[in-house]
Amino acid sequence: MTIEIGIVFAILGTAMLLFITGWIRADIVAILVLVSLAATGALEVEDVLKGFSSEAVIAIAGLLILSAGLVRTGVVRWIAERLNDIAGGSRKRLTWMNTLVPGVLSGFVSDIATVSLFIPVVLRLARKNDIHRSKLLLPIAMAALAGGSLTIIGASHNLVVNDLLRASGQTALGFFELAPVGIALIISFAVYTLVIGQRLLPGENEKGAVESLEDRTDLMRTYHLEDRLWEVLLLKDSSWVGKRLQEIAIGGGHGLAVLSVVRHHEPQLHNRDDFVLKKDDMLLVSGRRTRVDKLVQEHPGLKVLGHPSQPEEFPSSSGELIEVVVPPRSPVVGKTMTDLDFRSETCLTGVAIWRAENPIRTDVGTIPLQEGDALLLYGPGDQTRSYDPRPGFLWLHKPHRVEAPRKLRHMGKWAALIMAGVIALAGFNLLPIGVATLGGAAAMVLSGILPARRLYEHVEWRTIVLVGGMFPLGLAMEKSGAAGLVSTLIADTLGTLGPHITMIGITLIALLLTQSLHGAAVAVIMTPVALDTAGLLGIEPKAFAVAVIIGAAATYLLPEGHPAPLMVQSPGSYETRDYLKFGAGLVAITLIVVAVLVPLIWPF
Repeated sequence: MTIEIGIVFAILGTAMLLFITGWIRADIVAILVLVSLAATGALEVEDVLKGFSSEAVIAIAGLLILSAGLVRTGVVRWIAERLNDIAGGSRKRLTWMNTLVPGVLSGFVSDIATVSLFIPVVLRLARKNDIHRSKLLLPIAMAALAGGSLTIIGASHNLVVNDLLRASGQTALGFFELAPVGIALIISFAVYTLVIGQRLLPGENEKGAVESLEDRTDLMRTYHLEDRLWEVLLLKDSSWVGKRLQEIAIGGGHGLAVLSVVRHHEPQLHNRDDFVLKKDDMLLVSGRRTRVDKLVQEHPGLKVLGHPSQPEEFPSSSGELIEVVVPPRSPVVGKTMTDLDFRSETCLTGVAIWRAENPIRTDVGTIPLQEGDALLLYGPGDQTRSYDPRPGFLWLHKPHRVEAPRKLRHMGKWAALIMAGVIALAGFNLLPIGVATLGGAAAMVLSGILPARRLYEHVEWRTIVLVGGMFPLGLAMEKSGAAGLVSTLIADTLGTLGPHITMIGITLIALLLTQSLHGAAVAVIMTPVALDTAGLLGIEPKAFAVAVIIGAAATYLLPEGHPAPLMVQSPGSYETRDYLKFGAGLVAITLIVVAVLVPLIWPF
């Protein structure tokens, strides 16, 4: 082993240690790798900086902006919400859709965006259909990871492998060349989830019951609303269907207040004279549980879904909680919210008042306001974001930035058309992927879908720095001979067993590495090794490159390896053992798909 190889191995080993332990942020580790390669002379300076000009980095940035456009116009959300109509209350159909739809979507949109938008929708469906949330959330994340293998833009590490493949003198992968493998994985995962996986996931009697309070908002906890906010669903046989809220007299007759009526996941302005209740409307009701139970008993056709339970926003809608305070010398001092006609003027509802270190949650609208009072308000996202509390109030807890503002919903078709144009240009090799995605990003701005002043907020710069910083390590492994040394070791140990076993071994190594390392880092490390191993065995290198892609996506065993499985851990109340139990079957499926399908598509 030469000094150059020793230096590269030392840098690689140190980087992996830092990645696994988390002592230093991953993007900073990538920068240190880049600096170390230049300082030790392992690479020339121009080679060290090649990563940031690679097509992979450019395409990733463009794709993140394209995904943001699809999210901002509500395209992704609309697709997710169609689950409700397709599932139709059937647990089997819901399980199928819960796997297939996010899996297919993540082939074109960021898997993180896909999972984040599916979580609130699935929470709603789980409660509506009396299904434990833990049975549905983890399959979403796993399907999204598998769906990244549908297209070359489905995951950042796909682009990294493709770039390294092209740099080695091989033919790059086509836009949809991976699709058969991705389709096989998604369908296999759906069948596994339905037949076996559901039994391996925690159920209603295990830790993390549906009504766990751990994922409620801080504002709800602060105002002690855990026992005062309820979601009540109108079933099709309810006598309230076809009536207005004024007719059912829920306030005077039961001592409850309707804060919002949610229809198709959107809060409605229900105080209009022409607003009529429909089946599947959800009432967000404020009051004691005993009164809610009495209401349901007296009016058949109602179903209590429980508490709103999504962090920061209610899962049922774009409605949310905000908080304002009454400043000194405010013109509202001494007046009640009823006096101010607050609800009609703002479309917001007073939920509680914080006064003298205690919350007041009853008859909020009739209490004269005092200096220093904090008001907890609820309303549709569009209204909370357009609300100006001055001059009577000041902000304490501002609304969150909207993901899909209603005013942009009509632009959804244009966002989808732009994305389709990018796919067509790249898919038919009319433009390189990097150029096509940058053009699509520019079109999102020019069409008004994304504001130019906030364009770069949608780029995950940590990922860009991670890929750009780690990219030269792959070049260093190739130039120094480190990749060849590892490849010789793999070829000598596994090569005698045949190319199938060798390919499965490469997949398994990448799979194990990606449980703790970012997929792009795994791609940088393993692609040169895979290509050199294929060369030593005298077989088609694409098959081994695809093995790296599939293995680097398989973060199925630990939640920390990728944001998607980590995002569902809290709302699903999963423990590490749940990932291991459920993910073990997915690992087996992945290895089988690679062993059977990859050699058929890319013969040795």
